[in-house]
Order: sequence, then C-alpha cells, then structure tokens
Amino acid sequence: MHVGIFTYQTGHLKTYQMVQKFLAKSYKVTLYAFPFKLRPHETRSFEERPYQIISLDIKAFCKAAGVNYVEMNGWDEESASVIACEQNKPDYFITVIAKIIPQHFIDGHTIINAHPGLLPENRGVDAFKWSIVNKQPIGISLHVINKYIDAGRILKTLTVPITASDTYQDVCQRAYDMECDLLASFAQYLEHNHPQNEVDTSIPLNKSLVPREIDENFDEIFLLYIQSVVKSQLNY
Repeated sequence: MHVGIFTYQTGHLKTYQMVQKFLAKSYKVTLYAFPFKLRPHETRSFEERPYQIISLDIKAFCKAAGVNYVEMNGWDEESASVIACEQNKPDYFITVIAKIIPQHFIDGHTIINAHPGLLPENRGVDAFKWSIVNKQPIGISLHVINKYIDAGRILKTLTVPITASDTYQDVCQRAYDMECDLLASFAQYLEHNHPQNEVDTSIPLNKSLVPREIDENFDEIFLLYIQSVVKSQLNY
C-alpha cells in the first residue's frame, strides 16, 4: 500500500511516529510537506498531547528512510494539482497537522484523520478537554474527512480506558498513543467508509477553547471526573 502524509516542512513528532509505523508495515510512504510558520506557543495549565515540533531534518530523515518527500508551495489549487497529476500517487492519505484541508485537495482522494474526541458528539476544538468538563467519555475517532469540520465518515471510534490512579497526564499520553496506533491501522477499518457512517453535521460544532478560568482549575475538574468515571464503573 502507498500512503501519503500531509505534514509540515519541519521536524514534526507525529509525522515521525506515523512514518515509522507505516514503514514497519512495509507501506510505501510519501510526505507532502507544506510551509510551516512557528507561532508563539500558548502555555496552558494542561496540554493534552506532546509538543509536536521536534529537532529533525525532515528531508535528511526521508532520504535515509527511503520515504518520498514532496515539498508543497501552499494550499492553493495549483498545489493540489501537483498531487492530482502524479502518476504514482498514494492509495490513501492521512493528515497529521492542525489544518482544515481545502476541498480541492479532498476531491478525488481519501484523506483520513484521527480526531481527539468521540464523533459526532465532540466535534470542534478542545474536544478532549470539553469531554472532561461535560463529563462525557474520552475517546478517539478515525474518520474520512470532507468539507465540513470534524465530519465525513466515521471508520472507528475508541474510548480511552481510565483507572482510579490515573493522572491527567496519564490519560493524555494514553489517548495520544491510541490515536497514533488507530491512525496507523486505518486500512483495517476502510470497510466502514460508506454513507451510513456519515457524521450528522446538524450536531453543533464547538468553536471555543476551554476558558482560561476552567483551564486554571483543571486539576480539580479532572479529579471530579475520575471519581465520577470510577463510580460508574463500580456501579456497572
């Protein structure tokens, strides 16, 4: 199988991890690297995933690993045509970057994403934290994207297991690891890529980050969440 990865023109943790996982499956891999601009990183009380920018010469890494590297000029239609005109373009694509993919890249391709929340209930930003604030299950959703945000067709969802001794960092790392593993295993769920698994876009899309006053007290909120989850597990 030939897999294309939408990534950045810089060292990127999840890209590095996904390449390693796909190569272990003997997949052919092509990186489509888009321009990257480092923006100031807003420090929050709790981060739900490892910081993604790493010290890695992405071109040298690809050359050494036998991975195709295609440097993209941008997200315009002309750039999309670079992929569309390839003779040996990937069978499937995954995206590992925080970017709404334009429709002209989606057309004619199957692009798969792993969303850190259970779809369709947890569409939008900060889904992981909002799940905790709203006392909903924490989970991961593998889906084929379309023009709508956190929509398309759901291939697989997983609920993140939680124990009484877990810290927030424990749960975050477990969820991130599950996200990477699920994305690497996308091929086994492609049979679910049919209309009946389409996300209902009438379900509200959350456009707001968790407010700072909540974020600053997130340790207490998480503790109450853990207690609630464990209690429900015991009652079950």
